Amino acid sequence: MKKVILSISAMLFVGAVSFAQGNISAVNQVGNSDVSIVNQHGGLNKSNVDQLGNSNKSQVYQGIKPASFNALSNLADVMQKGNNNDAFISQSNKDNEAYQIQTGDMNKATIWQDQIAGAPNATQGSDWAKQIQTGKSNVATIDQGTTGNEKPVSPSKFSAAQLAFAAAVVVPVSPHFNNDAIQTQNGDSNTAYASQGGKENHSFQTQTSPSGTLAAAGNESNHYQYGDGNTATTTQNGTKLLDNTLQIGNLNNASVTQNGMSHESLAFSKGNSNSITVTQNNGM
Repeated sequence: MKKVILSISAMLFVGAVSFAQGNISAVNQVGNSDVSIVNQHGGLNKSNVDQLGNSNKSQVYQGIKPASFNALSNLADVMQKGNNNDAFISQSNKDNEAYQIQTGDMNKATIWQDQIAGAPNATQGSDWAKQIQTGKSNVATIDQGTTGNEKPVSPSKFSAAQLAFAAAVVVPVSPHFNNDAIQTQNGDSNTAYASQGGKENHSFQTQTSPSGTLAAAGNESNHYQYGDGNTATTTQNGTKLLDNTLQIGNLNNASVTQNGMSHESLAFSKGNSNSITVTQNNGM
């Protein structure tokens, strides 16, 4: 059985598009192969999506009216249980909150909190995003600043002049600042990406493998920050863990703590007065 729910500007009145602010959408699905798509224009919107089962897909778009700078203070909350699920949230401008929880294996969670190019300084950011994943082989991605922040490519572990200083940047919309990205993953073979453009952003990643994990575990943490005064904090517990931290700009700070065995950390800063602290401990 396949269920598709399309919610536009909430109250679940399908097909009636409203551009008023302060809409509410609540979607609950129980079953397999479900799909939920929510589109909310303007600001002060709220969306809650719960999906229970396998192969679910959720997409939430908030504040997407072109050139609308009042698309702010939106809230999106998505919870999924099962395997091979996909959750995507896109929010425009500032003061937005996004929250994703996934329980199961091979799930993907993505949050984009971006400004419209050319937005005035009054729309300065202050977005908040949090992802929690429990299971194996999951991927979590948060992008704050402008669409497409997530840069380092090629097989990587950086270099080639640290990927040409992250392809010469030009990512941040200048007023975007003071965003928080929080990612927590519990399990093996998980990957987290946090990409932020602008100033005074904060990224926190915590990855923990269950006790008794084999040497094939291997969680991967990735922080990419472009701008000034940003902080990146990584805490990893387990075996064969990898951290990649890249910061381009001034007065940035990175802190990496890895507990367990056979870890690897690669940190790169370009700019002035930056600080990187790496602590690696053998044993849990």
